[in-house]
Amino acid sequence: MLAAPSPEPALPVPTRPHGSGNGNGKQKHGNSAKPDPGRSEAERALAALDAALADQPGSITRLLNRALQLGAMGRYAAARADLEQALALEPANLTVRSALGIVLLRKGLWADAVPHLRRVVEVESWSPTVWFYLGEALNHVDDLDGALAAYGRAAEIDPHHAKALYGQGVVLDRLRRPEDATYMYRRSREVAAR
Repeated sequence: MLAAPSPEPALPVPTRPHGSGNGNGKQKHGNSAKPDPGRSEAERALAALDAALADQPGSITRLLNRALQLGAMGRYAAARADLEQALALEPANLTVRSALGIVLLRKGLWADAVPHLRRVVEVESWSPTVWFYLGEALNHVDDLDGALAAYGRAAEIDPHHAKALYGQGVVLDRLRRPEDATYMYRRSREVAAR
């Protein structure tokens, strides 16, 4: 059996916090965010996000931004904690819920990701990206019919979504439908080549 490739979901990553420069690409004089040669740009950005969050600990936006930075750095447990805190503060925030679902996917916590991603597609049924990630999660928890439907919905919304087409091929292989799987793999390659 073929396993679906583990995608690296693209999350927007703040690498330079807002307000650290003077608008012309240079640091403000007297700013505490001076270059630190011993730290990477990502670590400096995280330190600035930590400081901003210390000023407003209940800020959904700041929790989300720090979680995105932590996720980009591979610190998924810390990113998950920030996203769960943000979701507790604002349960209807679909951006936070989607980011949490993706972080859970990256950690391989497929079953935990499913309810978050399902909730997002219930409200934002137009998002092929969220449908794709729901398909990934469902495939990994062996809900093959659900995975096939989710990948299919992603490809229906965006016919050029090569990963959704490939995901359908993987599920069709798992369902022992090799001719249909071959067709989806071929379509995926054709779309990816454009």
